[in-house]
Amino acid sequence: MIEEFKEIIKFKELLKDNVTYEKGSNSIFSVECVLDFMIDCFIKGNTRFLHMEDMRNDTVYVNIKGYELPSEKVCRDTIDVLPKETIDELKQINQKLLELKSKNQEPREITLNFDDTVCTVFGEQEGAERGYNPEYKGRKSFKEKIAIIADTNELINTTLEEGSKHSNFKFLEFFKECEEKLPKNWYIKRIRADRGMFDQENFKYFEEQSYEYVVKGNMQNSTRKILEYINENEEQYKWLEFEKGFVAFNEITMALPKWIKARRMIFVRKRIRNRKLKRDNTSYKDLYKYEYQVIVTNIDYMTPKEIFDEYNQRCNVENNIDELKSGFGISQNSRKLKKNNEILLVLKMIAFNLNRWFQEQILPENMKKHEIQTLRRILYNMCGELKGNYYYKYINFPNYAYLIETIKHILFSLKRFSNSVRLL
Repeated sequence: MIEEFKEIIKFKELLKDNVTYEKGSNSIFSVECVLDFMIDCFIKGNTRFLHMEDMRNDTVYVNIKGYELPSEKVCRDTIDVLPKETIDELKQINQKLLELKSKNQEPREITLNFDDTVCTVFGEQEGAERGYNPEYKGRKSFKEKIAIIADTNELINTTLEEGSKHSNFKFLEFFKECEEKLPKNWYIKRIRADRGMFDQENFKYFEEQSYEYVVKGNMQNSTRKILEYINENEEQYKWLEFEKGFVAFNEITMALPKWIKARRMIFVRKRIRNRKLKRDNTSYKDLYKYEYQVIVTNIDYMTPKEIFDEYNQRCNVENNIDELKSGFGISQNSRKLKKNNEILLVLKMIAFNLNRWFQEQILPENMKKHEIQTLRRILYNMCGELKGNYYYKYINFPNYAYLIETIKHILFSLKRFSNSVRLL
């Protein structure tokens, strides 16, 4: 079903036309053939080279492809010989894939979520460095930036950086690259980012481009002084309490020392149990303590609570990162050369977006929000038996009512999509 979807959008031609490197004339497998096979493996869940051999032993898959498949050694060797320029070419393919998707949709405003994640390495990989690593303290790692569209979860861009780099390292450069890679009829309305991107230059650029932004701030000395000022002037700055006083909000428009202008700052106060104190012989006031956070925004038409709720929508990017790690293996940087790890990372980004489009366009409504692990369990990895011979071949699936109805829906959706799709 995914193979037919790829044929409709001419995915293999997209690979062939945009990857310029060509293997020798005596090579059995072309570059686009190897990359197409690897993308299939990533969607199926075989994210490591050794596991790709399982796909070659799948009789049904071999018959669907209709040709001999590359071994895991061929895949390794192909990644090794591809030049560094291939990274940009693959990002161009991802961009064209999104452009093709946007061409078959109405224009829309989007919200971009930004985050980064630490990916520990277990070897001597080029470019890996020691930095902040909450899980494996002291180990070398990479840091991967992620730019993803809220709600529909298209992955716009990703980078592989040294683990010692701060989250804000070349962030504006990364953001501008995202702007360039967005389809023309997708318009940025809002940006959500974590405290790592809390920076005056970022805010300045967003304001120049008239983008709304909601960015979590650092509780550093300057912001703590502002918080102290608010608490000292409670008559002027009253805390608005919610959830029976356990959460409260306040706001002030003020500039930090290095800022060129004042900005709206939303302070969030959460009451938490002071576990160091026992309930006996302890006053109610001492039994609890407060935890604070600050959010900076240029949105003036939302209440502080609405701004807080809006920022919390960014938390879905954490689920996206978990899916990318556990479902597509973006943290598996096992190649010694950084260039090779970057190529694999971008290939996984393409696989992620290809699957998202198939899921959104073809699958039934109740399966459109499923993560890849769920789709594999209930559909992609469902057993089937190849029947027939020569030109008359078909797959015999288990006689489950749910599965039969799902496949009928998919076949109908593929036919309808094939008749209506607009290609680049």
